[in-house]
Amino acid sequence: MIKVTQLQQVHQVLNTVMGKKPCSLLVEGAEHPAGFISYAHLDSGLELKIRTQFLDSPLERRVLIRHNKKRIVAVCAFLLRNGPTEILRPHALEITDDTLKDVSETDNSSRFFMTNLTSSKEIAFVIEANKKKVNGFVINFFDSEIKQLVPYHKIFLGSGETSDMRLKHLQKNPRIIYYSPEPPAKFNPRQYFPQDIYLSEIQKSDLKVPANLQAEVTVPILYKTKIPIGYIQINMPRFVDEVLLQTVKKIGVALETQLRKVGLVFEEPKPLPIQQLDMKGLELEFSDRLLLRHFQPGLTDLFRIQKAQDSIGQFSAVVTKSVNLGSGKTRATLEFQEMDAMSELNLEEALK
Repeated sequence: MIKVTQLQQVHQVLNTVMGKKPCSLLVEGAEHPAGFISYAHLDSGLELKIRTQFLDSPLERRVLIRHNKKRIVAVCAFLLRNGPTEILRPHALEITDDTLKDVSETDNSSRFFMTNLTSSKEIAFVIEANKKKVNGFVINFFDSEIKQLVPYHKIFLGSGETSDMRLKHLQKNPRIIYYSPEPPAKFNPRQYFPQDIYLSEIQKSDLKVPANLQAEVTVPILYKTKIPIGYIQINMPRFVDEVLLQTVKKIGVALETQLRKVGLVFEEPKPLPIQQLDMKGLELEFSDRLLLRHFQPGLTDLFRIQKAQDSIGQFSAVVTKSVNLGSGKTRATLEFQEMDAMSELNLEEALK
């Protein structure tokens, strides 16, 4: 059983699962249905509201949520009741496997496997193979929609061997690129990473821009919220306000949704044994030459990790090194990007 007591981790997990799954109360070991109302992180602390028929006022409530074969019990302090509504303060989590599988392991087999592998380059090749469908079904409509907002813009989707500086930077750091010669005094770019080198790129003839350029914003188009596969770029003769930025981000999400509707299939379901694994990254060896397309330095890969038959979670990582070992073997080293709270907890527990 995993015991989680750090409030930040408690919040991350509950924020992921509460509201998406039915919950119940554990009373003397028995489960009783409870109605979920809300979960919030207030200034006073975490707050969970549920509806229940139990009218006792315990010092502690145990709320059960099931999520991806995990049994998550939120241990909560009872605050107050208003009719059937109870307000609780979560302070710890107890996470166990809902179903435990007996899996025999031998000394010759790896404990961990990478599966459902895809990479930014793989997606680019698939987009290129479906270019007509993607352009007609995805880009054309949104191009005219953005034009109503800003005349100077571009929608770019990576394809094949296309080399694009903005996309390369986004793959290393999938945050919004913001360029401005003189940023406003109160500009606090938490979600941006400014890049001075973009000035020379902007001045190229690939995009018509205003002579009195004040700002360029490049919003990534993501696959499964992890891998940048393209971007929306807008150029403005004034600073980009929050309303315009949020609108462009919503268009980016709509583009991602449309791309999923195209029904592109490119994930590698074949499990790959992992030689070394820790919380920072992993190392694996393979002899299938077709897999080289996934493991070129600088590429971002998206994949699942499983321990024998049990799935640990979905992860994304950047390939930092790829070495030819001879005899047709290659060793690849990958460094994890940000991971969601459940995957992080599952990995931490699996490594013990």
